[in-house]
Amino acid sequence: MRIIARSAIRNAGERHADAAEWLDGWWQEAGNATWAKLADVREQYPDTDQVGQCLIFNVRGNNYRLICRVTYANQWTKGTLLFKHFLTHAEYDKKKWCKDCIPQPTGGKAVREIKKGKG
Repeated sequence: MRIIARSAIRNAGERHADAAEWLDGWWQEAGNATWAKLADVREQYPDTDQVGQCLIFNVRGNNYRLICRVTYANQWTKGTLLFKHFLTHAEYDKKKWCKDCIPQPTGGKAVREIKKGKG
């Protein structure tokens, strides 16, 4: 996978030193991977979820969430991960990240439904 925003991942590791080693390992593994679907991702990261256009990686026993926009690999490309957020569990629960992952229909209904616990 092509990963965009290495500096943001380094910054996350500096802000959360207990996650720095995990982030470095993830950078290496994801950068060498060719994920065509969520099941491929889960072979390496079993607790990963997908919300809209983003992959949500559980980091360090659920203490953090790494959120990346994904374009899966296909016959023409190795795929791309775009770093969006590195959040504590409490920050993740506020759902502010949803706007970056879920296409917005008129009126922002998708994010409202997730905030209400429907997604």
